Amino acid sequence: MLTAIEWSAISALVTWGLGFALQPWLAARGLIDHPNERSSHRSATVRGGGLSIVVVVGGGGLMLALGQRHGLLAIICGAATLLGAVSFVDDWRGLHPATRFVCHMIAGAAVLLVLLWPELRNHRPGLLGSDFLNAVSFLFLLLWVVGYTNAFNFMDGINGLAGGQAAITGLGMALLGRLSTGQWSETPILISLVVAGAALGFLPHNFPQARMFLGDVGSVPMGFLLATLVVWLARDCGWQLLIPLSLLHANFVLDTSITIYRRFLRRERWYSPHREHFYQRLVRAGRSHPFVTLREMALQMVVVSLMALYVHVGAATRLGLIAVAVASWLAFFYHCELQFQKSCERQNGEPQACR
Repeated sequence: MLTAIEWSAISALVTWGLGFALQPWLAARGLIDHPNERSSHRSATVRGGGLSIVVVVGGGGLMLALGQRHGLLAIICGAATLLGAVSFVDDWRGLHPATRFVCHMIAGAAVLLVLLWPELRNHRPGLLGSDFLNAVSFLFLLLWVVGYTNAFNFMDGINGLAGGQAAITGLGMALLGRLSTGQWSETPILISLVVAGAALGFLPHNFPQARMFLGDVGSVPMGFLLATLVVWLARDCGWQLLIPLSLLHANFVLDTSITIYRRFLRRERWYSPHREHFYQRLVRAGRSHPFVTLREMALQMVVVSLMALYVHVGAATRLGLIAVAVASWLAFFYHCELQFQKSCERQNGEPQACR
């Protein structure tokens, strides 16, 4: 049986190697992203490279499921692979947003039903203590899985950002599971490491210069898996982990939520392509992709460290750690906005022109 480190390392190496064969194959089929006024890149680049992650995570998950006779793992990896297939079609031919959303809802509901079936079947207290509140918590978790799947996709807009987030967060989630259970061999911990390894293996193809983009085929399944693993790890390692596990995703959730809210207030279509996320505004202010990505990765490592402390401290200290984690990201977003406004005013001479 492979160790946790071996699962992650093999996942990274296979994804990295597969990327070299995948790039010309995708280019030959016309999966090329040409820059436009909403793009953050300046040259035509192959998209859909995340297919290598789907193959590795799906294949690795299936091997692990067969070895452990783990039906739940097979279902989760199967759902992620199906979302990858739908997203590949979207990258290639284009799909209506409603079609994508329905697929995300079906996959999320199916996986959550399987994950939470013991509580639902046996009327166990689950998260909140009654059948009604369990139903409410199920809907909340469905919103979490579908919402984060889309948030992760929205945040895949500059080189290395989504891949770096998945690598660091996957490792952080595995660490929290290990600190809670005392071992690395729990299945959701291993899958977290497989996802982290695959994301790390893809990074050289996308960062600091992009030879390939993840595309929806990569970002959608990765977002789905990371969101699902929050629920799975909390279920198996203790529901008290739900808060620190969720906070490992605070940067993507907060950036997406604030951006959507601002677009909603301006009566714009929140789901249409744009360049208004905080990380994009910092790029528009003149910072390079590596500059922005490395700073988000560094801050994410700090948050992982804070959440590792969270597991071993008392309630009062936990509240302080939560506040520091959220405040850190809000301060970073404020910095991004301030730099964008200053840059925009220098170029246009009018604050009103900056948006």
